[in-house]
Amino acid sequence: MKKIVLLTVVISLIFMGCMQQNAAPESKIENTLKSIHLYSDSVGIDPQALWSFCERANMVIDSIGYPDAGYTLWIVQSDTNKAYRFMLEGSWPNQALYDTIHNNKLYKNIQPATKAEEDLWKALNDFVYNRFTIVK
Repeated sequence: MKKIVLLTVVISLIFMGCMQQNAAPESKIENTLKSIHLYSDSVGIDPQALWSFCERANMVIDSIGYPDAGYTLWIVQSDTNKAYRFMLEGSWPNQALYDTIHNNKLYKNIQPATKAEEDLWKALNDFVYNRFTIVK
């Protein structure tokens, strides 16, 4: 009886391992476009306060159907550049999908959650904005 149970367990484990190996990997869209905002900050804004807005934007982008696209907020190391403090990096599959996302009604309706959050974004000075495409 013990041999039958052991044999059943071994066969089950082998079968499960084969199933996992044959499962289709989750496809990930390669982002070939970056948008970069560099912001100066003259009032000492808390990065976490800015990040909460970015998280909501990323959730909307995900709900539109592009979970691999969206924003990352970076804070500049103080010893590298005094002209700006934050970098907002956008990662996008390509220009056409960038346009699709940015023209989507859900994306266009993203608003600051509070007046204080709106004031934080207004306090930033957009120092530089560029879009970059990957070189292959």
